[in-house]
Amino acid sequence: MRIIDETYQRSVGPHALKLNRYEAFSSEVYGELMPSFTSDIIAATRLHKDSLFMDLGCGVGNVLVQASLETCCRSYGIEVMPTPAEVGREQLRQMKKRCRMWGLSMGEVELEEGDMLTSRRVTELLPQADVVLVNNKVFQQSLNEALRPRFLDLKEGAIVVSLKPFVSSLNARVTERNVDDISAIFDVSERPYRSGSVSWGSGGGSYYLHRVDREGYAVIKQQFENQRARSARASRR
Repeated sequence: MRIIDETYQRSVGPHALKLNRYEAFSSEVYGELMPSFTSDIIAATRLHKDSLFMDLGCGVGNVLVQASLETCCRSYGIEVMPTPAEVGREQLRQMKKRCRMWGLSMGEVELEEGDMLTSRRVTELLPQADVVLVNNKVFQQSLNEALRPRFLDLKEGAIVVSLKPFVSSLNARVTERNVDDISAIFDVSERPYRSGSVSWGSGGGSYYLHRVDREGYAVIKQQFENQRARSARASRR
């Protein structure tokens, strides 16, 4: 969309050098999802005007702005690094200005500068979220592990979109050993993204949709509990 490109060039382009100043091999390495990839995510998650979309580690807010423009959904993003957060606020101002000029409407967008693990706003909104994006391609394992318990607050059917899976293995069978693991509530699918979809490389790759399925999980867990009960009764005979 022309308005997205114009807004980006005006608000983000002049700060390109500053945005690339980060600590190598940290969870703060900066990278963006391209508009075509964002559109694919919107379609895959069926985001719509009544949805709440959250972006944990939103950078300059590209995805938030585009999602709210394409679907009129309500969006919230949080970014810990000051420079991308500042540029994100400017990008939002520029987008609102252009929407007024062009007679377009977009959903409400809220940007917070802060830590996604300690933010009170994240805690408040996660139970309401329909789609949560985490661009965790370069997150350290410790950050990914710290995020996993937060997803227990998500409602049934909510979707977590990530660049690395939050489960140990895809399509793994739930067993008695892993039935109590946090990730057991997710039904996970792998999707491809095309070449040119991300800023950090020219090749394609995969992203992951984690759909909360507590009902399916409850059935499987009950089966294991019944088996344990039968085994306990048998051992007492």
